[in-house]
Amino acid sequence: MAYTAFLVGILASALASALPFQPSALQNDIGTAEILPGSYFIEFYSEPATRAGEREHAEFFQQAKAAGVGMYTRNTFNRLFNGVAIDLPNTRHLEQLAELPAVKRTWPMQMRTRSVAIPSSNVSPNLMFAHQHTGVERAHAELGLDGTGIKVGVIDTGVDYMHPDLGGCWKTPGCPFQYGSDFVGNGYDSVATPHPEPGPDPRDTCDGHGTHVTGIIAAKGLKVRGVAPGVTLGAYRIFGCPGNGTGQAADDVILKALEAAHADRMDVINMSFGGGSGWSEDPLSVAAERLVRDGIVMVASTGNDGANGLYSSGSPGLGVGVINVASFENWKITSLSIDLVGSHKNISIVHSSPGNSKFRFIFETPAEVVAPTDSAGSIEGCAPYDTDHTGQILLIKRGNCTFVDKAERAQEAGAIGVMVYNNEPDLMSPTSVSPSVTISLVVIKADDGQAILSELNYGKVTASATNHTMSVDNPAGGQISQFSSWGPDPELRLAPAVGAPGGNIFSTFPLALGSYTSLSGTSMASPYVTGMVALILQARSKNISVEEVRQLILESAHPIPDRNNTELLSPLRQGSGMANIWDSLASQATVEPSQLSLNYTVISNTTSGPSSTKNKKS
Repeated sequence: MAYTAFLVGILASALASALPFQPSALQNDIGTAEILPGSYFIEFYSEPATRAGEREHAEFFQQAKAAGVGMYTRNTFNRLFNGVAIDLPNTRHLEQLAELPAVKRTWPMQMRTRSVAIPSSNVSPNLMFAHQHTGVERAHAELGLDGTGIKVGVIDTGVDYMHPDLGGCWKTPGCPFQYGSDFVGNGYDSVATPHPEPGPDPRDTCDGHGTHVTGIIAAKGLKVRGVAPGVTLGAYRIFGCPGNGTGQAADDVILKALEAAHADRMDVINMSFGGGSGWSEDPLSVAAERLVRDGIVMVASTGNDGANGLYSSGSPGLGVGVINVASFENWKITSLSIDLVGSHKNISIVHSSPGNSKFRFIFETPAEVVAPTDSAGSIEGCAPYDTDHTGQILLIKRGNCTFVDKAERAQEAGAIGVMVYNNEPDLMSPTSVSPSVTISLVVIKADDGQAILSELNYGKVTASATNHTMSVDNPAGGQISQFSSWGPDPELRLAPAVGAPGGNIFSTFPLALGSYTSLSGTSMASPYVTGMVALILQARSKNISVEEVRQLILESAHPIPDRNNTELLSPLRQGSGMANIWDSLASQATVEPSQLSLNYTVISNTTSGPSSTKNKKS
């Protein structure tokens, strides 16, 4: 498969030309780059970590003070990025600062979100089965690879390091977690509480995203086994607890975490977050590029804005040399179930993740299931109920109002849980987070809802939900996840780079939030590739360059056909295809360049091969 990525890159132009241009996509992508008002990066001219850079810092503050510019210094940087992050009470002073001799350019402060896809469900691909299709199982069994000796940094929400599948320890001898810090604290939010108050360590017991991501990389338990369970981990927390406000992190906080991971000499860093500008020159993308230049492999999620069409991939995954990862669905799914007992027959069904992770859908004692009409005569549960449903689970049809509305009406009637049957065939993940809602709500398939309604015609139905699981085939297995973002980047460079399993992934979760759960997103695909990188580094005893690692991943990937199986899916959606670590390790040759983008720009002193002026756009 050594020539796969080369051929896919050649196809990029032809396939992209067959796609409809969506002018709104670029606008929507830029719209997702949320800006923190009054906060800015000031970039200086010199390279970071130089004496010239240090002088520019001192000169900048002296000149700003002399100019009468009032500002609050958020952070200073001179390791990966030469500049400062500031708050300006009077934004009209920004133009003054931009004219100072040391200032190269100014950037608005962006805010990033956790890249978890909206169409997630509790139907969870069995990672062990995924490992069969990506070569991971063979790499473990036949080559004995597990990532031992490789340092992996995870920039995320922190991690519940007390989870037994993740070691149950923090920086003790033999513990997988030997590096990391909390940069924000539980109460941090980039808008509501913008000034971090870091905790003593990055333990996360309130969110779970980073714990889930870390499990995909390094879990070693009976339920979840990661791609590289022998790695040494660094956890760098950049998000506070949910419910503080926007739930976002500002770029200067993220940059501090990247600098810490650089100082700790990580071998590979995973970034499962998004919401960037889409440009490869913003401060985080520049920092990621410099990490690559310093020999650290950078892996990032491409984003979950596939519905926005072309140009929806965001930074920092668009940094030069970063492995930008798309999401594929798995072939087999293992799901938590609801077990129903009726007078006619018994059935077990799958359900989505709860609308609020604080209220799990767990009923060890069977509870009665009813499907009442509300006071408006509807089965959608949007109006108050005239009947009492104390101790019952309500079966409600999706539609006409929010999940919060449905949960509130059911709770007011005394219900202890809600099952909403979808109005579409697949599952989706609801949101029922509200201070007024204290019961669990999940979504079930439309067919399963109809089956329960039919059983209710025969008599009483009860439901129990524990940790019982069931395995089923995934009809979308091996296909691109619908939420996965499209490329190219705004300068027509090919994105994403490659894909991996990310649709409905079952992994570790904080102990306080249930220990395990299923999440979907390119956030889940990125750590899968991060684990693969660790296996390559172990196999080569780290005697391999960052670019060679990237080449092996991309050039050994398997291009995937579209859903009709008629032609290859556009590389602007899948990159080089589904990553396969066994083929990467077995590769006997590589091709340069590993991709050909629509904008192919290189500098060359010869007339042979493709070349152009440095900043020329094709």
